[in-house]
Amino acid sequence: MSRDDRTEAIISKANRQVKPLKRESGEDENTYEEFFGVMAKVWRIADEYDLGGRITSTNFVMFGPQSAGKTTLVERILKFPVAVVKSDIATTRPMVLTTRRGDEETLFVKEEGGEFMALEKTEVENWVTQRMESNLSEKRIFIEVTGPNYMNRRFVDLPGFQQNNDGTGSYRMIINLLRSELSNPNTVVVCVDTAKEFVNSNLVSAMKEVFGDHFASNPDFAKRFVVTLNKSDAWLGSAETTPDVFLNQIEKYSNFFGMVPVLVGGSIDPSNRRLRENRARGTASFEEIVSEYETANSREHVIYDSFQQRLDPRLSKCLLDKCVGFENFLGTVDGLVINRDFQNVGKISNELQKIVDERNQQLSALKMEQKVVQELDQNVSVFVHKLLETANTIMTNDSGNDALGVLGSKTVINEVGMTALEEEEEFASNYYNSNRRYELYDHHVGCNDRFDQPELHDVVAWKHAVRKTLLDLQSPVTRPSISYLGQKLIGGALYERSLAVWSSTAYSFLVPSEDDIGRLANIVGTDPEIAQSNQFKKAKRLAEIYMGQLTPALQYLCQKMEFILLKIFDTAWCSLMKKDYYANIAAAVGDSFKLIIKDNYRQAVLKSARLAYNRAFFDLDNEVHKLLPYQVGSPSVTAMKYAFPADKDNIERVMQIYYEQISENVKEHYKDELDLNSNDIGAQLQKGIIEGISILADGGVISPLLFAGITITRAAISIVSKSLEKQNRLAPMSNANILLAEDLDQRSLGFAVGLYAHFLPRFIASIDGRMRAEIWSSVKNTPLNESIRQGVVKSHLIQKMISGHADINIKVDNFMKQVDTIESFRHELQFFLSKRPTPQL
Repeated sequence: MSRDDRTEAIISKANRQVKPLKRESGEDENTYEEFFGVMAKVWRIADEYDLGGRITSTNFVMFGPQSAGKTTLVERILKFPVAVVKSDIATTRPMVLTTRRGDEETLFVKEEGGEFMALEKTEVENWVTQRMESNLSEKRIFIEVTGPNYMNRRFVDLPGFQQNNDGTGSYRMIINLLRSELSNPNTVVVCVDTAKEFVNSNLVSAMKEVFGDHFASNPDFAKRFVVTLNKSDAWLGSAETTPDVFLNQIEKYSNFFGMVPVLVGGSIDPSNRRLRENRARGTASFEEIVSEYETANSREHVIYDSFQQRLDPRLSKCLLDKCVGFENFLGTVDGLVINRDFQNVGKISNELQKIVDERNQQLSALKMEQKVVQELDQNVSVFVHKLLETANTIMTNDSGNDALGVLGSKTVINEVGMTALEEEEEFASNYYNSNRRYELYDHHVGCNDRFDQPELHDVVAWKHAVRKTLLDLQSPVTRPSISYLGQKLIGGALYERSLAVWSSTAYSFLVPSEDDIGRLANIVGTDPEIAQSNQFKKAKRLAEIYMGQLTPALQYLCQKMEFILLKIFDTAWCSLMKKDYYANIAAAVGDSFKLIIKDNYRQAVLKSARLAYNRAFFDLDNEVHKLLPYQVGSPSVTAMKYAFPADKDNIERVMQIYYEQISENVKEHYKDELDLNSNDIGAQLQKGIIEGISILADGGVISPLLFAGITITRAAISIVSKSLEKQNRLAPMSNANILLAEDLDQRSLGFAVGLYAHFLPRFIASIDGRMRAEIWSSVKNTPLNESIRQGVVKSHLIQKMISGHADINIKVDNFMKQVDTIESFRHELQFFLSKRPTPQL
């Protein structure tokens, strides 16, 4: 292509490019400066409140290889240095650089996610250098300078790249940073290259990778790009740069990018070698650098004025109007802002309105949190009181009707309630600890060590009984037998069913097994007290043996009560969270609030469970002492004779009638019902059973006998008889020769069968009362509720929140200021929109 053809092609492309805005030249200056003032506020609000992802104003991103002079080009806009410029990579983090026009000189800096802080210009370079990391980082640095000699502009300076450093990941990361900036549809890329040779290979490859091989043919390309040949003053001042060389170079750039590049001179005089070397070493003085930036425009004008005289006059005028000099570079940038953002102001205003609405909602929540924090002590007390009141309502009502009023509907009960199987499985799997022991109170220690330290055999047997209960609950035959087993229950109804299921397990647990027979036979055969004592003492000794077996069952029950109460706590919490007032208090305190209250509630429950265990444990021990209240010689009978000496004979006569008539009838009744005359039962075993029944009947505990019924005793007799018969140890009815020890063993075992089978229903009746009084009702009493409340209020988290009043107040004040600032600026935008002209560029 001839020289004239190349000239015409360059002029044609340059004429189609954006006309540089000549600010301060009288061309719509007031309107444009007002617009740039508006945009400067947009940028500040976006930076200060981290809204850059939502307010998409035109963003100029400096992109190019290392040593192309991107940072010094931006510093020339700022009019002072911001980073150490060395031969190796200096900028390792994106820098957002904003200039604003204002009457007073101010400078603010911040890191992404931080707060703006004021600095002096002389301090910026050191502040930035300290934050430039050895590796590339996506975290931005913000620098904002205001003054009467600045125009409102904004640039993002990306780190420079080298394609051959791809192995370190820096090239790839910079490409990704550019792509991230391009997610803003209003991003304009400023491609910065040096004029040393045609199209630096690194820049060409990077542009193709990001935009494709044929990006220049895209008509929208010119609207999103500015191509700048930096340090062109040294190139144009070289004797080797003839007009033909110049045209060839500009033509190649023009063909590749689809636009004529803007030629900008170097920020530092190429002939000032000393300053350039000092700048590379980081030793150049602040004043020297500022002086160079202030004289850069005049230096490049001298070079351009000299060179353009050698060009075609039409090309020379075209270049001087649009494509030569730092001022044309800035004018091109400003012209793009006018063309793009004049039409974007309405969108920004609408987006700000959305942001204001969202911030107002957040502010409302913050104010609620502030109010909650300021009234935290009172609110926590109200919350805890209501929570415990709700739990108490759920606990008190057996049928669940009051609980329905608390929870709202039966659907909620179905959500939070448990069937018998669900309850037993969750408790046995996730809560019950067979190794856990309740600490005894001092006055209980030593009353019967056997009760406090159950034998391993009994613990294992209890676990087996629990597994059997679980299997029974899973059985389709068992579930329909009691209607409420399959129902989801809460509160009092849950307690009643839980105790019933536990009692069933205890009945199953206490039915003798072959192992029990051998173990008990060994005890009664080797215990001299049993072998030599009278029947009354024998009954008490055997009662101790059987009652000791109940210890693991009692520990299990007390832990079950803890589990149920904690479940009721969760149900009450669920209920309160459906009410905004209480939900707001919980949200204000934080996720740990429930844990704090529940921990205090748990401690109260554990304390009550320990008390219940101690008293139930003491009841077991007392059962031995109160076994036969009306036995001849017992304290109760002796006391009556002493208190009423005139009726002594009548008392003895009445007791004799009781023995001869009432107790005999009971004995006969049991003998008939149990078929004790059958040859299937050995003589010694039969005698032992009759002795046990006689002791109980004569001793005056007839009611528990009748309540227990014959079924339990019959089951025990059957197991004992079959086991002994299987071992060929069952003593016959006749007076055949048999071993004395075996006779005594069988009589003692028979005696025990008739005895212990009737302790359990009496104990269950007493344990029900203990559980209700010591656990169920105790957690509802006022002192305990107050103890829980005090524990919550005094917790570390609550105290920390109370001491943090100032933090929430500052947070609310800052948020109110933020909302007011954005709202005020949005009104300013609306006013500008109402009178803006249509740009003509």
